[in-house]
Amino acid sequence: MTSSTAEATIVPITLTVGGRIGLTLWAPPWEDEDGEEWQGFLGDGAKILLFPNTRELGEFIASGEENDLSDHPAWGRVMKLTPDELRPSGDDAYDIDQVYDWASGEPDPVHVSALGNVVDMVEKIAECCDDGALRRLVGSTPEYAELVSDEVSYQGKEGRKRWNELGDVIADTWERAISRVESWLTWRGDFSESDLDTETVWDRVGAEPIELVLPDATYLTVRAEIDDEAVFLGEDGEIAVFTEPADLARYCRKAKEHELIKLERWAELAEADDDAFEPLLDASYDLTAPSTKSAELVRELAAFCDLEADAEDLEDPIDPERWTALVAEIETCLQPKD
Repeated sequence: MTSSTAEATIVPITLTVGGRIGLTLWAPPWEDEDGEEWQGFLGDGAKILLFPNTRELGEFIASGEENDLSDHPAWGRVMKLTPDELRPSGDDAYDIDQVYDWASGEPDPVHVSALGNVVDMVEKIAECCDDGALRRLVGSTPEYAELVSDEVSYQGKEGRKRWNELGDVIADTWERAISRVESWLTWRGDFSESDLDTETVWDRVGAEPIELVLPDATYLTVRAEIDDEAVFLGEDGEIAVFTEPADLARYCRKAKEHELIKLERWAELAEADDDAFEPLLDASYDLTAPSTKSAELVRELAAFCDLEADAEDLEDPIDPERWTALVAEIETCLQPKD
């Protein structure tokens, strides 16, 4: 969808090419006041600029150096962004190297979507850099066009045939596509200090494993936010909990009857190691005694479990007896799994 001048945006993205991850900016299509459509990347007039981390990208923006997005309607807003705000979301990461692996695997929705997004971004690079060879290689190939259209299914006998045909096209053309893309990139900065590959599978999925420390047990589960509401690994007011990361991992890979299956990239957890399901230190919540940190989680748990007890007015100082009663009620919603 084309944006108007007032809605024109610039978003941080990462490109993974040739084993390196670079950070840049992309301006999705927008129309200027004369009705002309534009789109573009952060460039120096000849090539797309890639940076190893948000700090160096931020320093470039702050330098005021002229670039291909300097005249963009949203550039003023970009100049006010902090380094943290320049870090792309999982949906804005384009792994051009990963295409072969995705195409050689099963056509599950996650991999098909990721593959389509990368091919679409390569087409955008071809358009913005006016690379006719790359445009013909990708944009004019029916199998790529079908993939990007998002209207083709790769399920069933006919779908499998199309998936295999797409795989053949990728095997024949993608090396050339990578070479053309690389010719349009300028890598600025020290990429030995890149922090862009620290993104975890949980960052992409949009969830995290958490630890619940209770008076008689310690459990693991998963928390996410869907439509600005906290959602946990479970359904119908019950939360699946585990005592070992390996058991949590196995459940997340196989179980289908839970709320978090709605997350677009949930299927990526099937490829994560068991160690990834160990909660980080700051994702541990001690519910044995009142605390400000744990109070927020208790509110979320109570809401998800649809408890009758009102947890919204938990404020310092929190009454210990009320806290104990509320945690005990929450425990009735926890369903230990093997």
